[in-house]
Amino acid sequence: MRKKLLILIIMNLFLAGCWDQHQLVNKTFVNGISFDLTDEGNVQATVRALDIKGKGGGQFEIKDELLYAERPSQAGLAIDIDSMVTGEVDFSQAHILLIGDEMAKNGINQILEPFYRGKESNITQKIAITKGEAETIIATEIEKSPIAFFILQSIEGAEKTSYLPTENVSTVWTKILTPGKDMILPYLEKVEPDKIRIAGVALFNGDKFSGKTLSKEQSSLLLLLLDKLKVTNRMALILNQEPEKTITFSTRKMKRDMEIKVDKTSGKITCNVEINLQIEVISYPQNFTEKINIKKVEKELSIALTKQAKEVITTLIQANCDAFGIGMKISSKHPDLWKKMNWDEEYKNVQIEPKVNVKTIKTGNLY
Repeated sequence: MRKKLLILIIMNLFLAGCWDQHQLVNKTFVNGISFDLTDEGNVQATVRALDIKGKGGGQFEIKDELLYAERPSQAGLAIDIDSMVTGEVDFSQAHILLIGDEMAKNGINQILEPFYRGKESNITQKIAITKGEAETIIATEIEKSPIAFFILQSIEGAEKTSYLPTENVSTVWTKILTPGKDMILPYLEKVEPDKIRIAGVALFNGDKFSGKTLSKEQSSLLLLLLDKLKVTNRMALILNQEPEKTITFSTRKMKRDMEIKVDKTSGKITCNVEINLQIEVISYPQNFTEKINIKKVEKELSIALTKQAKEVITTLIQANCDAFGIGMKISSKHPDLWKKMNWDEEYKNVQIEPKVNVKTIKTGNLY
């Protein structure tokens, strides 16, 4: 199966733009890169690549391999990788950039800079933070496809279902350069020798990983609060802390209102975020001899989601992560006040009040 997939990848290279046989001969195509901070404080890069060598007569030898390099800083790592193979290393096809959590805590600005500015860089490549060393994930061997492509497909799938924000090198770089708005990035972890899962999102302050994360379910709720619903999302909740009252639903439509107020006398900043969700109830345990009380369910669900939203906000404040871009809005509407502020210090004093209202538009076969 892996060989068939690798062949398909090479066929795609032939069909995409101006690739030709001469360009493919003796080339190593990088499809995933990871960066880690070593115990000695060095930067280790691990590259997942396809080594393609011409055998003549239009035949190619294809090998999926790992390459490692380590230096005191990121500078020169690409040169070291290139020296390990015959022919040329092509970094432009890299789909995934993984950064270990300890490395990310020191900042990712310098890591991204060459990927954004390089002439042959792929600014649409996905970025993810990993629990522990990123090398352990990029080096994972799975049966059905190279791990870089598996991670790419997993992230894109989670973006479409509103579990993860849609981010890449270009959008992340823009956020890093934009004062008053912080980013959240996919957070991956290894749960078995050959199993990788999306654990949620990593919360950033500027270009530094705060060390705080949100679960996949919390991430989905945060994206609703940020007005980032794609086609739909799906959530499961326990109502009133009663395990037998688990409800599963998907959000079909929504409307968000966000209001930021600044008290000119005290300087106190408040942000009210209200979202109105139109949902489809997928499953809900009940006595099937009785008709479900939709209004009661809506009220219980609204209360439960508002409570969870407050927990998400608390974690954002603890992480000093301004995912709502409150600072950016203040800098635009109150420039004089913004100039006097140290936003890193002031953000933790902002009062963010979320409210979730739920309306059921479809219940399937519940009654």
